[in-house]
Amino acid sequence: MIVIPENLPQQVAPLTWLLGSWRGWGTATGDDGDVLIALAFDAQVVGNQVRTRITVYDTDSVVELDAHTGALDGADMLKKSGFRWEETAYWAVVPDPEDEQEKYLQVTSATTRGVAHLWVGKVQGPRIRLLVDTLARTEDALAVSKGDRMLGLVNSDIFFTETLTTAAGDFTTSGRVARVVDPQPIETFAKEDD
Repeated sequence: MIVIPENLPQQVAPLTWLLGSWRGWGTATGDDGDVLIALAFDAQVVGNQVRTRITVYDTDSVVELDAHTGALDGADMLKKSGFRWEETAYWAVVPDPEDEQEKYLQVTSATTRGVAHLWVGKVQGPRIRLLVDTLARTEDALAVSKGDRMLGLVNSDIFFTETLTTAAGDFTTSGRVARVVDPQPIETFAKEDD
């Protein structure tokens, strides 16, 4: 359960359901098809934005997990065998310039895979869909031409999927995470007047 701080900036209110620390499991496209991965996801308020960090780990477990395996149960059953990748992102809820009542998301992210993205999308209740608008990459990073990410809160777990399209095909990461006891409280700070 999340305790919403009294001084939570109004701008991040649509993203409140993401806040906290989450753990779980999923699958990722690998050289030999889909492989099992372990996931850690954290979301904290930073100014008038939400900062997220997702860390993806390879596993060497020989367990069988299916869609009915809970996020934390699956994470406990998998043995991490190495680091796969990590992303840090900053999420801003921005008014639509043509309709102040409408809001959209701007998400800037950078990964350890050598790619920086600008994602744009919508938040509708506990559901988010993001598309890659712009990206920059290092010379040896995967050349992504299109990206699509969806997140949704279902029975207290966050389910997500991300598909990155390249000349070599689509690479997909998907999974589910459950909230764990927050190692740090959610901190917010009043914005100082300029």
